[in-house]
Amino acid sequence: MRGKVFCLVAFAVAMAFVEATVVVYLREIIGSGPIFPMKEIPPLLLAVEIFREAATIVMLLLVAFLSFRGGVHRMGAFLLLFAVWDVFYYLWLFVTIGWPTGIADWDVLFLIPLPWVGPVWSVLLICAGMVVFAILFLRAPEDARFSPGLWGWVAGLLGSATIIATYIIEWIKIGFGAGVPVHFSFLSFLAGLGLLGVSGWITWRKLPVSLR
Repeated sequence: MRGKVFCLVAFAVAMAFVEATVVVYLREIIGSGPIFPMKEIPPLLLAVEIFREAATIVMLLLVAFLSFRGGVHRMGAFLLLFAVWDVFYYLWLFVTIGWPTGIADWDVLFLIPLPWVGPVWSVLLICAGMVVFAILFLRAPEDARFSPGLWGWVAGLLGSATIIATYIIEWIKIGFGAGVPVHFSFLSFLAGLGLLGVSGWITWRKLPVSLR
């Protein structure tokens, strides 16, 4: 298990560097400086960026799937990969271009289905939760099934939708990227994060007592 976890972390760190270099190149192409107001990205580059983001998620899912047997371990591996990748993405950006200058900086987080806008600290908070549940899930036997049940799925889907909607609404609030963000919708974000935590807790509680 330790060997697999080490390999997953090493993969995520390396992948984060590749991701960061893409952003470095993009900033050279569209111009450096403040991210907001958002700069115009040529249509071809925008399309390539959207497909690259989708490909990144597919890669994380496939590596998690190939690394373990059993749904709980695969989910734990995906959560670990995603969290490490996201944290080191910002670390590599800071190392290469000196940004973000702090966790309060705002960023364009994702572009699917619409741009997500939010502060870096919100991403790090999500990653912290992912690491917690990754540890819990990876401690289960490898053949344990991922079975959140009805309420676990409902809480997980609602939590994900709430967080995504919060980020997209932030983009809308600043005039579809034309303005500068100031206040983050913390309560709705916290509600979404809480629902995701409930989903993870329900899934963990549904494991046999001997596995917890």
